[in-house]
Amino acid sequence: MCADIAPFEGFRAGQRATTIPVQFFTEVLPSITDPEELRVTLYALYAINRPGRLPAIRVSDLAIEYPMQLLYQAPRTYEQVRRAIEAAAARGVLLTLALDDSDLVVFVNNDGGRRLHERVISGAQEIPGARLAPNTTVATPSRPAAVYEQEIGLLTASVGAALAEAEQKYPATWIIEALQMAARQNARSWAYAEAILRRWEAEGRNDEATEGHPGRRANPYDAVVRRGYD
Repeated sequence: MCADIAPFEGFRAGQRATTIPVQFFTEVLPSITDPEELRVTLYALYAINRPGRLPAIRVSDLAIEYPMQLLYQAPRTYEQVRRAIEAAAARGVLLTLALDDSDLVVFVNNDGGRRLHERVISGAQEIPGARLAPNTTVATPSRPAAVYEQEIGLLTASVGAALAEAEQKYPATWIIEALQMAARQNARSWAYAEAILRRWEAEGRNDEATEGHPGRRANPYDAVVRRGYD
């Protein structure tokens, strides 16, 4: 130990703990040989998961935090932190998206991080103060997609694709009504709403949404019954 570095006095009581999955220690840590990648990865896992904020962070914001400034000397701090983040992303620990200002936004590669990553790509979630790079394919949320988020839950990439496909087959008003009906029936799933749409397609429905869709017989809404699609 260097003589001019005071020894650590121990963790204080009541400190908030950062949770790191056991897999990191058993499957990832043994393969990391670059000390910079290890340091930045550990700090990123802490910084991304701080409470009260979106679980994602820009590399530029990460690089200016005090511990990173202690590790690296400016003006190369950003480049060194970004290189370590890219190594962690290549290893599969983190996920990144390129921004239009050449920065990266970083997520943890866990269930929550993957869902948020998909939501940003789908256009359902914005990163405050950031825009994705021009070559990133981002879908503009449709009205049915917005209703899905209000009535059913988080819009994943797979559900977004299913909604887009449904909009090619059914009027938007049908999709919205089906989503709202699914919510009223406490069957909050796309599968249930899609089953309603298929029944309407087969048996018709009694409102103006049938205009422009000949061949669909008009029946009252109460023809739709719950059949265990939740």
